[in-house]
Amino acid sequence: MIGLLLGESLLTGCTTPASVGNPRQVWCDHNQPRRSSAFVVAAMTRPELDEMNAYNGKGARWCGWMP
Repeated sequence: MIGLLLGESLLTGCTTPASVGNPRQVWCDHNQPRRSSAFVVAAMTRPELDEMNAYNGKGARWCGWMP
């Protein structure tokens, strides 16, 4: 009996995720360009700069961000 109740509670807790019309639009709606000061950029490592440039490049392609 307890196993049956446990199984039912697990099944009733499952939901299917809502469908997303356009994942790129969702990304654009939840992100904005990263604009760091010259002081911060000078202190960043090469991997940090590469990540920021890739992120801003994605925003330019997907969302139309301007430099």
